[in-house]
Amino acid sequence: TGLKEQVYNPAKPLITVWDFNVSPHMSVLTVQIDYENKMVYILEEILGRMENKENNTPAITRKIKTKLYRDKHIGGIDVTGDPSGLQRSTVNEDSVNNYTVIMDILGGGILKPKLKLLKKQPPQVTRTDFVNEIFTGYNGWNIQIDIRCRKLTEDLIYQLKNADGSKSKAKVTDPKTGIKYERYGHLSDCLDYFLCFYLRDSWYKFRSGNNTHSVLTTAIL
Repeated sequence: TGLKEQVYNPAKPLITVWDFNVSPHMSVLTVQIDYENKMVYILEEILGRMENKENNTPAITRKIKTKLYRDKHIGGIDVTGDPSGLQRSTVNEDSVNNYTVIMDILGGGILKPKLKLLKKQPPQVTRTDFVNEIFTGYNGWNIQIDIRCRKLTEDLIYQLKNADGSKSKAKVTDPKTGIKYERYGHLSDCLDYFLCFYLRDSWYKFRSGNNTHSVLTTAIL
């Protein structure tokens, strides 16, 4: 409870982690890391909601920029997330994708954004096992999540596992709009991309099989 108020430091780098699914919302996590004590702090989840017309890259980026200025953030920000955002064009212009839009809107001021991305999505089965291990203290790491990150918490608790070990992303229908969407998985994907990139020494160690921990699995109904 109140994690952001306790640990957030506006003078230190803030990591923003992006997922580009737009239904029923776009998803961004904000994170800070204490490398010395091996602590990961998930400070906030920011949702670009369909009903507010914020479920597109320009709108949610402007929302985040306003929020960071309000927080008086001066420590610089990293922009990371789903590598496929480099291939997706948000407008019909050459060399424009989700990340160029984000960098353009956030840049030019005190935020000083830096783009840091994996070359491609990590294998889903391996990365989800890795994330479960991090939650049990793999390689000395500890994660704390602000209790207000409700959608991320729902993902971590309720998302099921397919027979092949991948995430179950069954679609449900929104009764108001009739649009089908994946109920769980977007914010946990953000967490996956973030942990595999920023804890990459541990990720490479785990991926190579150099671990002695038992792997926790998502409960199967």
